[in-house]
Amino acid sequence: MSSSLLLASKLVSKISTAIFTGGAVFCSLVEHPARLNIDKRSAVKQFRPSLKRAILLQSTTSSLAFIGSSLAFYLEKDKKWLYSSILILSVIPYTLFFIMPTNNKLLDTNLDPDSNETKNLLEKWGLLHWVRSLAGQKLM
Repeated sequence: MSSSLLLASKLVSKISTAIFTGGAVFCSLVEHPARLNIDKRSAVKQFRPSLKRAILLQSTTSSLAFIGSSLAFYLEKDKKWLYSSILILSVIPYTLFFIMPTNNKLLDTNLDPDSNETKNLLEKWGLLHWVRSLAGQKLM
């Protein structure tokens, strides 16, 4: 039973990490640069629903990766799984303390989408998001 559980926990961790990383890297390399190449009003209009979908995907996959890595560490006592669980878990406070304030400003309906502030926030968001992408790549 424990060897099957160990295999399952590793699979859950790896697959969830791959989906998390793929989503983050796609956003950093493709989606957000494309967003920055359109007018600010359209960029904010696209950002808002995209963020809501991304939050669901990224929170689910990072949680599953954490659970899988933690269980693999518990069963196997291999520290690489402990490090993986800590790194994927660290994405949550990073997001809450560094990315969410920018998200909240971009989601604010009082934000003037044509302002320089909007442009600066979108650029800042892109830089902040790269940290998530790099964390995912490190986990792979």
